Amino acid sequence: MQRVVIVTGAGGWLGSAIVKAFVDAGDKVLVADSHKESLDQVVAANNKSPGQVIACSVDTRNYAQVEGMVKEAVKTWGRLDLMVCVAGGILTRLKRVSRVGEKLLIDHTEEDWDLVVDSNLKGSFHCIKAAAAPMIAQKDGQILLMGSGAGSKGSKKRAAYSAAKAGMLGLMKTAALELGEHNVRVNVISPGRNPHPGEASNPEGNILPKTNTPPDVAAFFVHVSRMTNISGQIFNLDSRILF
Repeated sequence: MQRVVIVTGAGGWLGSAIVKAFVDAGDKVLVADSHKESLDQVVAANNKSPGQVIACSVDTRNYAQVEGMVKEAVKTWGRLDLMVCVAGGILTRLKRVSRVGEKLLIDHTEEDWDLVVDSNLKGSFHCIKAAAAPMIAQKDGQILLMGSGAGSKGSKKRAAYSAAKAGMLGLMKTAALELGEHNVRVNVISPGRNPHPGEASNPEGNILPKTNTPPDVAAFFVHVSRMTNISGQIFNLDSRILF
């Protein structure tokens, strides 16, 4: 059966890989991102795949836009089976500047903090809340949040990001407890180390001498999405010992 899937942050390097995995599996995917050019590229890259793709420009910090995105998927395809929340990221990614611009906690401005926490944590809250309505009505559904090892062990120069990802774990567990009676599952997948395009793989601290690739992460998202007996869990796709 073709499932109806929403992927936020679909224009990013991990988001686009996740979209491809679901579309290649034959699913109907609404791709969402705040950058229209990135969305156009994702749609063009998947328009000959077995599944279907439509695009929706969305800033997940804005609940009205997130709710509209969910309603668009339901209006188009009649249901919502899976919400994949990838949107977010570290400060420099969100500001689209060099990664060397990451800041110590004492150098964070309130604007920096709000941008990172709202993009990662508030955006996830908005996606869970909006997706819950159709999933409760149909008594089935799953929500997958993109976590990070930074939420478990901290990360120097990424205080806001670490705090947001740690908060996401509590958000996920609470949502899983509240939505479980409606057969709605909520889980977090932390992708582990994934070198950005152009970066060298850095296995330092890993038990195994390798790191993941975006297709590795995407394949795991598809795998977990097909499981109907798990909720409230954190999956670390990494060989580091984080906690």
